[in-house]
Amino acid sequence: MTEPTEETITELVDNEDDPFCAHVLNHDEFRESGCDMVNYVANYLETIENRKVFPVISPGYMTPLLPKEAPKHPESWGEIMLDVERVIMPGASSPACTELEVVMMDWLAKMLRLPEHFLSGGNGGGVIQGSCSESTLVALFGARNLAIRKYQQRHPEASVYDAASKLVGYYSDQAHSSVERAGLISMLRLRPIRTGSTHELTGIDLKTAIEQDLSNGLMPFFVS
Repeated sequence: MTEPTEETITELVDNEDDPFCAHVLNHDEFRESGCDMVNYVANYLETIENRKVFPVISPGYMTPLLPKEAPKHPESWGEIMLDVERVIMPGASSPACTELEVVMMDWLAKMLRLPEHFLSGGNGGGVIQGSCSESTLVALFGARNLAIRKYQQRHPEASVYDAASKLVGYYSDQAHSSVERAGLISMLRLRPIRTGSTHELTGIDLKTAIEQDLSNGLMPFFVS
């Protein structure tokens, strides 16, 4: 891949036929938009007594106000700010943060073409985590809880702690350190799978580890 030159970047930005370049801000417009945002915050604080303390909205209010899928073309700064006032500010006491998160996670699921049961309309949905490490830990907790319930269904006499002691997960020895750290924090057994010269976690190696643990009475539940 060749590095973009100043000429190619200028050509891309100045391409009026490209919808993605229609709202690219130049330096002056960027400064103006920044000033507009500062003024918006100042005006909000000056007139805050005119706004409602509690939101006058119901759960799920934002879904019909936003597209069902992620927009394919950008919008101008003015249009974005109109949406902020129309969609976000009615729930500014925090429901809007969660509502927007739910909608955007559905966008992501559709972009990845995940099955419909991953969407928020049923038992699916998701939230945006603050970091990769946090995401790994939350995913591990979710898998752990599901595995514990399944184990207790098969062994009704088992306690939560009995079930957790039988769980085993796997991760590549090339995985990010957050995976091993998540195992330490959760006090769950995670096994690193050694990779070869290609540094890949192969299905054969994973299958071998799973079969070995099953023969030892453990319950595989997680792969990272």
